[in-house]
Amino acid sequence: MGAVTYPNTAVVDFINKYFVPLQVNLQSDSNLPARHRVFWTPTIVILDTDGIEYYRFYGFLPPDEFIPQLQFGLARMALEKQNFRQAIIELNGIVDKHPKSDIAPEAQYWLAVSEYKSTHNVDILLGAWRKLKKDYPNSIWAKKVSFVKD
Repeated sequence: MGAVTYPNTAVVDFINKYFVPLQVNLQSDSNLPARHRVFWTPTIVILDTDGIEYYRFYGFLPPDEFIPQLQFGLARMALEKQNFRQAIIELNGIVDKHPKSDIAPEAQYWLAVSEYKSTHNVDILLGAWRKLKKDYPNSIWAKKVSFVKD
């Protein structure tokens, strides 16, 4: 990823805006790889300021897939901290700006959950899941909401 993804201007800007990046060599004497269960590279781990993990992903990704994955990590952190408003912002960002990314169907799923948790309106939840079924019919996330009637 060092030759393609990390030098990309959009990736650099996104990381610098939202993260404190740390790159650790697996062969180093650092205990970080073991502490965070890193066994393969690249492993991207999204942690909060207390070191609590909220999301991780593995392997090379080109910039147009890497940025949505990072943004999804921010969304998952917000969702798990019950900051539904921020989760909605991040998930909408993925669905709107990166609708063809591999993470977009999952983002649409969790967007529906975040909107429901924020409003307690089941119609919003079901409507967003219908959109998921329509926009991403072949995804595993569409299967997870296949019980929702059209």
